[in-house]
Amino acid sequence: MMKKLLIPLLFMLVALNSFGQYQSDSIQVKKALGTIYLHHGKRLRPNQLLDITYSNPDAYNEMKIARSNYDAGAIFGFAGGFLIGWSIGGAIGGRDFDWNLAAVGAGLTAISIPFSAAFNRHAKKAVKIYNDGLKPVGYYPELRIGVNSNGVGLTMVF
Repeated sequence: MMKKLLIPLLFMLVALNSFGQYQSDSIQVKKALGTIYLHHGKRLRPNQLLDITYSNPDAYNEMKIARSNYDAGAIFGFAGGFLIGWSIGGAIGGRDFDWNLAAVGAGLTAISIPFSAAFNRHAKKAVKIYNDGLKPVGYYPELRIGVNSNGVGLTMVF
């Protein structure tokens, strides 16, 4: 009789201290030669961040602002880099270095820096809003004592 009671009692003690988890859907922000956004260990591009935050309207709106800053910064940065590269390439190819073109390129590249900073600021805010809106990662099982067709029983619900 004692052995029959001991096994369910031990099971209840172990079950009360255990909990299950599912993989978190949170987005991580890491600093390494710039800001990196990770989801399930994979690096995210701005359009992927936009897609992930779609389920949270506040985070999505903030990410749309971030994405527009990213696009503007990319346009200015690409144009500036192209003009600088064109000047350097011409000098390597035997032409005189075009200082005016390089200066315009440097100016365009400098204009892209505030857009990049604005992207990171809004993207971090969107990630925080998104992560704050997620459900908790762990949960505890619920033990119920009830009567069924077999008599009195203990049920564990996850």
